[in-house]
Amino acid sequence: MRQIILNEKLTLAFEPLGNKLRLIIFDAGEELVCRKEKHKNLQHFLAEEQAHIFKGRLQLKKIGGIIEVLVKNKSIGVISSNSFEEVLDAFNN
Repeated sequence: MRQIILNEKLTLAFEPLGNKLRLIIFDAGEELVCRKEKHKNLQHFLAEEQAHIFKGRLQLKKIGGIIEVLVKNKSIGVISSNSFEEVLDAFNN
């Protein structure tokens, strides 16, 4: 499992699940929300200049090189698209 720290309490984790990746938000080590998505769809999301992916409790919004992480339509953190891409590439190899 790979992780990106959002703040002192929240972490975005990536876990392989068959031909998909499971994106999980952890709050102080406890699972808050998750979303399963195909690796290919996440790469298409990264390739766009402005994009929005997912419609449930966990959503990602990309503008330029910044990805905003939303839980229940509330922004909980931002990460660079480069960090996100590095994690995806790690699962590609």
